Amino acid sequence: METKNSFLSGYNDSMNAKLRFIYGEAYERRKRERDLLLKLCPLFAVLSFGAGILFELTVVEALILGLGVPLIVIVATEHSINDKAKTKTKKLRLGLADLLERLAVLVDAGVPLWSAIVTVSGYMDKNDGALGEELWRTVNDFVTPSGYYYGNENAMEDLAKRCNDAQVSTFVSLVLQNARKGADELAPLLRMHAVSQREERKSISKQMSEEASTLMVIPSVMILTAVMAIVAAPAIIRLFAG
Repeated sequence: METKNSFLSGYNDSMNAKLRFIYGEAYERRKRERDLLLKLCPLFAVLSFGAGILFELTVVEALILGLGVPLIVIVATEHSINDKAKTKTKKLRLGLADLLERLAVLVDAGVPLWSAIVTVSGYMDKNDGALGEELWRTVNDFVTPSGYYYGNENAMEDLAKRCNDAQVSTFVSLVLQNARKGADELAPLLRMHAVSQREERKSISKQMSEEASTLMVIPSVMILTAVMAIVAAPAIIRLFAG
């Protein structure tokens, strides 16, 4: 029983982390909506079972309907969250190469590391919806209203936890290693990592293009099916009438 509760608790924490990653400041509202939907699933089951009985299904069929409807609701909800998290992760990786390049230029020019991150975040926030938003949230976590930096390393670690992505975690590790050990070779390391991220970006762009092409087929199939149904409807009507 404890193992089961531990598993459910861990799974729920994982989904809540994804919600926080996807929606940011709107996380609390989205979390309440998900919790409410899950709590309503028993009601969906009862109503579906009652509807099955009302429409004169057998008890077994009504029971299957009663269990099936809430199961579909749960699966659809969780799948939507996972899909949105994967999409945002792809968008993060698309902007990571530019972030690394800009940061390397500033660090190479002698700008202090944390000041460089704050400067880059100001630009990325205006020009990149996914990575810019996360970097902006990170900077807001460690820059005080008076302009001082406080808890910057913790804020970067929170960035890695929120994104839960290996490439972002590598970037955070490079930054923290430089901050703690004072490594002078940060700019070359950032540029090296940026090169690999550009190759990753090409791969992701190609994958997203292929997915878009696949999605374009669905409306075409639906339209073709509708046209065939309209064309065949008179013949089917005559067949049954005859």
